[in-house]
Amino acid sequence: MASKKGPGGPARGHIFDLHVHSTGSADSTLSLGLAISRARELGLCGIAITDHDRLTVVEPALPGLVAVPGAEITTQWGDLLALGISELPDNSLGVPEIVESIHSQGGVAVIPHPFTDLPNSMNDRTLEIIGIVDGLETASPRKAADNLRARKLARLHDKAQVGGSDAHALDEMGRSLTICDSPDVAGLLAAIRAGKTQAVGNGRMGIGSRASGLG
Repeated sequence: MASKKGPGGPARGHIFDLHVHSTGSADSTLSLGLAISRARELGLCGIAITDHDRLTVVEPALPGLVAVPGAEITTQWGDLLALGISELPDNSLGVPEIVESIHSQGGVAVIPHPFTDLPNSMNDRTLEIIGIVDGLETASPRKAADNLRARKLARLHDKAQVGGSDAHALDEMGRSLTICDSPDVAGLLAAIRAGKTQAVGNGRMGIGSRASGLG
């Protein structure tokens, strides 16, 4: 159990990095083995490997670390995180149909870095699907990310706030994180659906930082 100081005092929970790219993504230099080792060094409860349009399921189960199956899907409107899925949705479908496919598998749909000046962000399209997605990434470490706007929108629509490092290299892991009360995949997904997660991080965590020392 890790802890972090929140606005109302210490907040406790299990800490996940839900947006990590391995070498299964062409633009990442981070091997799966290094990602797992770094997650353990940071004291994380778990990670999601979210390679571009590729589902990564880590098997067998990892001792002491939860591996959340996931992918970052390139949609017609921008990127979409699919967490807790067993099959990769067809990204040629419309975005509402992709979200439906994720939900039909028992997974959750989270919009990463929703508001940036980059072409792979949904930006105003976020408003068109805010009613059907499960959460927004509101602590994106991307310099161009408007996290304040994302947080306000998530609060307005009672959506989960999710943190993920969007790591493509070893020293990028842990820059932004998700806290929830559950230490397993099922509980994490349920917390996201219920809007009961916290997003933490300002992009400045680096080598030597531990999740248990957030604050």
